[in-house]
Amino acid sequence: MADLSTMKRGLVGVVASALSLPPFAHADRVEPPPIYGYYNLLIDFSKQTFNGAPTPMNPITVPVPFTTHCDAGGCVATLDNADDHARNPGAPMAYDYRWTGDRWQTSGEYPYFCDRNDPNSVVTAQRSDYWIPQRDGGFAGERTLVVGGAGCQGEGPGTHRVPISLTPIDPPPAG
Repeated sequence: MADLSTMKRGLVGVVASALSLPPFAHADRVEPPPIYGYYNLLIDFSKQTFNGAPTPMNPITVPVPFTTHCDAGGCVATLDNADDHARNPGAPMAYDYRWTGDRWQTSGEYPYFCDRNDPNSVVTAQRSDYWIPQRDGGFAGERTLVVGGAGCQGEGPGTHRVPISLTPIDPPPAG
């Protein structure tokens, strides 16, 4: 059995060695699954609701590009919204989604067309989207549009909810 002074000398050596090690970074957050590349964005209007009541319309699928960037401030996934902006000039050119533990989320003011084909039917809404990673490399979520004020004619104010999903696709041909 070692005597106490031998054990103290050993402990001092271990502590001194530990103090001479270079510092290292601790990963205090998990990097989220990135949304990067091209995806088919399905807006499943066939399952849309308004104030909880079904209001089905034809679903649409559009190809969209995403990038993801992480730094010391966190991670941001950006959806290039140029195509929708061309149809709806009040819509943002891009949406920034922030990772919030188990999903990507964004929200903000949005010019909502009461009639998808009539730009003169626009009302201001609060838009929120989220994306939850799926095992197949895609993402599933929901879009919520809260229409205030007088709302849309024949509908009034309220909340639209519609399922959304992203499926990875190959980039479109350069053109």
